[in-house]
Amino acid sequence: MIPRIQKQYIQEKIKSNKLLFVQGPRKVGKRKLIEDLLIEIKEMYVSIDCSEKVTKKRLNEDYSLLKATPGFIVLHEAQYLKNLGQILEAVLMGDIASTVIVCCSFKPKVEPELLEALRMEGLEINLFAPSFYESAQHFGLPEEERLLEERLIYGNYPEVLANLEMAEVSLREIIQDAIFTNLSGEERINKGDKLMRMLQLLAFNIGEPVSYNDIGERCGLDNETVERYINLLEDAFILYRIPSYHNGHRYELKKSNVVYFADNGVRNVLISNFNPTFLRNDMNELWRNYVIAERMKWLRMNQIPKTIFFWKTHTKQQMDFLEIGGGKLMAYKTDWEKRKKVKFPKSFNEAYPEAKTSVINRSTYWKFLTQKN
Repeated sequence: MIPRIQKQYIQEKIKSNKLLFVQGPRKVGKRKLIEDLLIEIKEMYVSIDCSEKVTKKRLNEDYSLLKATPGFIVLHEAQYLKNLGQILEAVLMGDIASTVIVCCSFKPKVEPELLEALRMEGLEINLFAPSFYESAQHFGLPEEERLLEERLIYGNYPEVLANLEMAEVSLREIIQDAIFTNLSGEERINKGDKLMRMLQLLAFNIGEPVSYNDIGERCGLDNETVERYINLLEDAFILYRIPSYHNGHRYELKKSNVVYFADNGVRNVLISNFNPTFLRNDMNELWRNYVIAERMKWLRMNQIPKTIFFWKTHTKQQMDFLEIGGGKLMAYKTDWEKRKKVKFPKSFNEAYPEAKTSVINRSTYWKFLTQKN
């Protein structure tokens, strides 16, 4: 298993804190990382799966049984607990003496102020499929660069990388699990076939401004349902939604969003395309999804405070990815061909002369994916 950079951070945090909140998609190794760490440091712990019906019912009715549990408590799939906010507050107030590690694979229904307080205290950990940096640290940069095309096609989920022959089966299970487990119940996913159709449309149009109306007409869904489904998939860490950047300049898109998949393998299984790169006609889209998703992952893993946008005009001028932070505006275009000269839109340069512009290609991507400023 690829070592995770958060391991040492988690170990340091649980030495001096009674609560840790870990979130990220299913099947990226949250359970294994935490339980292996607790075994390694020789701590007693109780592991509780909150997705199990009996366990969920008992804890929702009365979580006081947690008060009598010694050592560490690890709550897996804690988003299923209706009283999760009360449990978090009980730990923070000292009513639960154990150290509690809460793991969620879907953003829980908890007061935003409480989650923000945890974030401000550094008690929120974002764990995703292994990042470019983690893989490069494990395999070495030359080997990771050799594996780049494999990452573009199959993504980074641990079980996929462990058995590429079963990649398609594993990725379809990940999607089914996300849609019919994570998004069921209270979220009212009663049109799973239409949701799958919506995902396929998004997969074929990554990086293009999303029209809820157009998608709805093609999938048999109303606009509100399309938007709600995209929100839920974002909360399940399947998608990244990026808003448009505008400042009153002519022709700028003002209320648009683009969508990227958090993992290239998930995108490719939706369009049933695992062809090698030399047989593909979507390399620029594949490349753009990979570098933007990896950058989003890196920012969240390291809690780097950046605001993310894309920029586009009605005349089709575009910057693929904008980062704002520390008083700086960074703007990027992506291109798979490393020897190709890329031109930046004149209208963007004129509207935002303070912006620093760069091209992300196969010669420059590794710095983009690992920089912290």
